[in-house]
Amino acid sequence: MIKKRIAYVTGSRAEYGIVKRLLKRLQEDITLDFSLIVTAMHLDSQYGNTVKIIEQDGFRISEKIPVKLDSQNNQTILTSMAETLDLFGKHFQQNRYDAAIVLGDRYEMLSVATAAAMHNIPLIHLHGGEQTLGNYDEFIRHCITKMAKLHLTATDVYRKRVIQLGESPESVHNIGSLGAENGLSLELPSKERLFSKLNLQNKPYFMVAFHPETITGQSVEEQVDQLLLALDTFKKDYQFVFIGSNSDTHSDVIFEKIKRYTEENQFSFFTSVKPEEYLALIKYSKGLIGNSSSGLLEAPSLEVGTVNIGKRQEGRVRGESVIDVESNRQSIEQGIQHLLSNDFQKRLSEMVNPYYQGNSAEKAYEIIKQFLADENKYKPKRFYDLEKQ
Repeated sequence: MIKKRIAYVTGSRAEYGIVKRLLKRLQEDITLDFSLIVTAMHLDSQYGNTVKIIEQDGFRISEKIPVKLDSQNNQTILTSMAETLDLFGKHFQQNRYDAAIVLGDRYEMLSVATAAAMHNIPLIHLHGGEQTLGNYDEFIRHCITKMAKLHLTATDVYRKRVIQLGESPESVHNIGSLGAENGLSLELPSKERLFSKLNLQNKPYFMVAFHPETITGQSVEEQVDQLLLALDTFKKDYQFVFIGSNSDTHSDVIFEKIKRYTEENQFSFFTSVKPEEYLALIKYSKGLIGNSSSGLLEAPSLEVGTVNIGKRQEGRVRGESVIDVESNRQSIEQGIQHLLSNDFQKRLSEMVNPYYQGNSAEKAYEIIKQFLADENKYKPKRFYDLEKQ
């Protein structure tokens, strides 16, 4: 029997953490020739060389494709995209796959998707149909949707939006978010073990994950300054554990300011941690502060509240556990106070995570297997007009 060749391309710790269980399922399937291709942030020391985490998790890495990442401005980002397109164009020219899988909306994944599509390699897209109006991820995600032939969305709202973009309903499946069930499915370290390994103080803490808004026109410097001023109000009673920013435009500005702040206040800063450690850090915290998608997708499953700052996640579906605030000191302070209130804390266990579905990883695996067996995946797809409904 000829095995179907399928590749997953991973470029960031966040996206890898979401799909880790699905990747294990694909690698363990002896009927598949599965390739894991590692690139971008995973291979950059500035972002923690997280390829080591992937190797420690027992994955066989088929290819490492390093790309120079420079987040100084949009032009340097475009240079990284061009290099990624060239390198993956060559890889897909030399390696024929029956399908390639990408997740989400990062700029390097747009280059990967373009290279695959140009080589007529059927593309499987996770987390399409979502909105993030404060970032260029917004239009990148929809561009990848139009190149993909199979779509695994995280809510029914997103499924309908992908169909609205002209994709056939038969190719769009709402499986929930794999990340939303990870906190309940992965084996997380105990609080004692986590604190010991990461050398954390035994004191109540908040997780902080803050990334740039890249298309709102707001000053990244001012946003970070306002966040840190708000945290100052609570630092006598709480410690703050910071996680490094993604490689978006001006992420270097965030890195420098937060690094200095943590050193001055003796707070913890981690460029990156293992997926299980990140989820555990959220689980044992008083709440997640920032603008990370994990505050909307993963934190609610762990019954942890989120103070979501600014417009980066604007447009995304969210549950009651997410408190939206503006990017200014007063609004952030009020959001944290609301999160800490007895009424909010009592209701957390009853709040529903709109991204959670049981067995999301298994659903994704079964749908992907069916797609690989379908020879129609090589045929050109037609634009689906809503008036046909």
